Amino acid sequence: MTSRNNAIFEDIISAFSHGKRYLSISEVAQLCGHHRHTVARYLDSLVLSGRLEMREHGQKKKYYIADVKPESSLLNFSSHILIILNTDLTIRWVNDTFLRLFNSTSESVIGLSIESLQLERIFGPAFTQEVRIVSAGETRSFETSIDQDDNTRTYLFTISSVSFFQERPALVINGEDITEKHTLLEAIRVNESNLRLITESVRDIIIRWDVAGTISYVSPACAMLTGFVSQEIKGRNISEFIHPDDYAALRKELRDVSGFVHKPPASFRFRNLNGEWIWFETTTTPLLSESGEIEEYISVWRDITERLEAETRLALSEEKYRRLFQSAKDAIILMKLESDLSGIESLEMNNNACLMIQYSQSEFSSLGISDIVREEDYPLIEDIIRTFIENRQAFFEIDLIRRDGSILPVEVNVHLFSLQEKPVALAIARDITERRRIEAEIQEALLRLEYILEFLPDPVFVLDTNGVVTGWNREIEDLTGVPKHEIIGKAGYAYTEALYGENVPILPDYILTRDSSILSRYKHPVIEGDTIMVDIQTRNPVTGVLMWFWIKAAPLYDIQGNVIGVIETLRDITARKLMELEIKRQNEIFEAISQAGSNILQSTNFQDCVQKTIRLIGEAADVSGICLFEKKRDSNPLTSIPFKGSWFSDPYSYEFSRFYREYESSDGTSYQVIKDLVTEGKTAFRLVKNLPELDQVVFDLAGIASILLVPVIIDGEIRGCVGFLESKFERVWSKKEIYAMEIASSLIGSTIVRFQSREALARSERQFRTLAQNIPGIVFRISLSDSDVEFYNDHFETLTGYSAKELASGQISSLIPLILAEEKDQVIQTKMNAIISGEPYDLQYRIIDKQGRVRMLSERGRPVSDESGRVVSIDGIIQDITDQQD
Repeated sequence: MTSRNNAIFEDIISAFSHGKRYLSISEVAQLCGHHRHTVARYLDSLVLSGRLEMREHGQKKKYYIADVKPESSLLNFSSHILIILNTDLTIRWVNDTFLRLFNSTSESVIGLSIESLQLERIFGPAFTQEVRIVSAGETRSFETSIDQDDNTRTYLFTISSVSFFQERPALVINGEDITEKHTLLEAIRVNESNLRLITESVRDIIIRWDVAGTISYVSPACAMLTGFVSQEIKGRNISEFIHPDDYAALRKELRDVSGFVHKPPASFRFRNLNGEWIWFETTTTPLLSESGEIEEYISVWRDITERLEAETRLALSEEKYRRLFQSAKDAIILMKLESDLSGIESLEMNNNACLMIQYSQSEFSSLGISDIVREEDYPLIEDIIRTFIENRQAFFEIDLIRRDGSILPVEVNVHLFSLQEKPVALAIARDITERRRIEAEIQEALLRLEYILEFLPDPVFVLDTNGVVTGWNREIEDLTGVPKHEIIGKAGYAYTEALYGENVPILPDYILTRDSSILSRYKHPVIEGDTIMVDIQTRNPVTGVLMWFWIKAAPLYDIQGNVIGVIETLRDITARKLMELEIKRQNEIFEAISQAGSNILQSTNFQDCVQKTIRLIGEAADVSGICLFEKKRDSNPLTSIPFKGSWFSDPYSYEFSRFYREYESSDGTSYQVIKDLVTEGKTAFRLVKNLPELDQVVFDLAGIASILLVPVIIDGEIRGCVGFLESKFERVWSKKEIYAMEIASSLIGSTIVRFQSREALARSERQFRTLAQNIPGIVFRISLSDSDVEFYNDHFETLTGYSAKELASGQISSLIPLILAEEKDQVIQTKMNAIISGEPYDLQYRIIDKQGRVRMLSERGRPVSDESGRVVSIDGIIQDITDQQD
């Protein structure tokens, strides 16, 4: 069958060697001796393959030997599988991709049926099923997997029933390799985070938008392909950018196929930042809600101007291909080459190519390399030619000289293929002026960044992804003493050696490696996204002085969002940390004073109270010891409250204990400095080394380096002082610490006053009770807070006949229950008025005692108020005046 097909082809071709310029179908059949219908079918295949051309002359079709293959023959170079079947499912035409898959030639397969080729073995059973059921004018699509070169590839087959070539029906089958697209869309559905990683790295635009058309996400590739950065498009409606004619069709297609997970590719025009329309091909996946309703779409947009040779699958006629060729955004040039590839001749170029270089097609054909390429780029041209010869393709950037002498930077993608058995190059050139501008701006931005880093007030260094130092500003030079020229370009933890004197990984290394063990070296690291911040305590690399740093490390990204390095900033926060420590210590001291004050109010033993107070203050102030130094007086003290006590951070310190005992027992001059300072009654701070030599001796024996003496003044009299002793170092007390110690000293003085007052109150209480027992009548106090009554003598039972226990109620104990009914309200109202006004009251009323006798009583009372003026109790006396009434 194959040899017969080849023979028919050769017979038809030989018919054109009889000298006639063109032949009709009948003439070809007569000359080659085959049936007219057979000849017509084979002529179609020869036209499709480009060996013949067909032109209409009136009502007839005439066939010529093709000198140049028509543009439709470029379908052979599509990466898609293209098949044209007759209605009897025999092969009319196939492209080179199909032939490579079967390792065959077009002559050997044309005319064979799909069963004899066993296509379903390669394309799967669905292929034959779909081909058999497609009806006239219908297009059907299905996916299948094909084992190819030890790999399984996924193809989307589209089968269309069309009529062309003498209006004869045929089936056009297009198989597109969608393995990559399928994988990408599957990853989008499986994991949103994987989508972001993919979208930020691929050159295609990945866009997410809801059913109303509002864009919620667009990948960084948008800036490179359209000029718009992501933020300029996000939140806007997709219809603002897609051509109105294409947008309506795109929306309709999405509605028609909304039930499928994978959407067939669609193409549309997009308005870029310059207002130009560029072509994209999109594959769209709907995101469905639980109810099956479409909520959003995820689309992958690919710039198809770079794939015009693949888009020829859409050019089923030369007119359609011509429109595509001329409307392409990029410049497209078809060039014929010498057999040794040494010379070129322009065959055809589109309108954009003419506009780009400012030459017409005929003018361009007569130009040489020197006319459009600068002399300094000649070596580059030689390298490009060598690459092109070796690889049959080349991808490069070059600057072209336009007709007006201006320079146009372009990106060129050129492929070599055979046309009529002669080498032909298809070159697609893209104007990259804008991209060059952006790259220049990026380079300028990097220079500005380096300039900014150099003059930042904080130490800063930068590493690349290999840990090599690429930035080292002036401040970090001053901090480490390592100049820039000695460390730039070094790896192996040279930066940690300069900062900390050891080769260990630090925060930037964690960002580059994500090794969690690195973070264990830091306390409480704060992670915000990709940024890490810590506070550390270290020593100055040069002076060795203890200091604190706030450190921030963050990754650096390129325009595609890839990590290209890491930056670390160090800020000296020593002053702030010292202030925080001072504030913390002051707060601890004030808290200790507050706790001591609470203990004083609850304590009943003076000595125990003082010991707890000075212990709390000593621990909070982190001092070595506290001693109460009493002022030496000739006369006996006015109170029995002793002014003495001591506390030492080391309770077993013999030197401190002996020091305090000797002061208590000494009448000599050994402690004269303390005695003098106590007598002055002023707060005094002294470093022992600054005291007179004789005064230093007694402090040196106890190991005391500095002292702070705060006087205790009671009722205008200097009672003594509180001495804060430090032996660990020569402590210099701040004003705030001295102020806190003065409050502590006042607290101790208040303690003495309180216990003095308690003693005086106890004496007064004893005297009052003795007096109350000798007064004829009931002496009482009524507490208004709990209605409790306290009697200060034993005359209650004598006057009423009741004991206090018998009348335990708060009201009864004030005789209210015993008062005659007609006088009770007046008595209560009088007392209420006194409580409200705070004024004394004097009233008389009658009661019935336990024996039933009526007694006339006289009651005088006085409200007692607290410091705020609120009445808290009533003091009074009740006397029997019955006999006086008689």
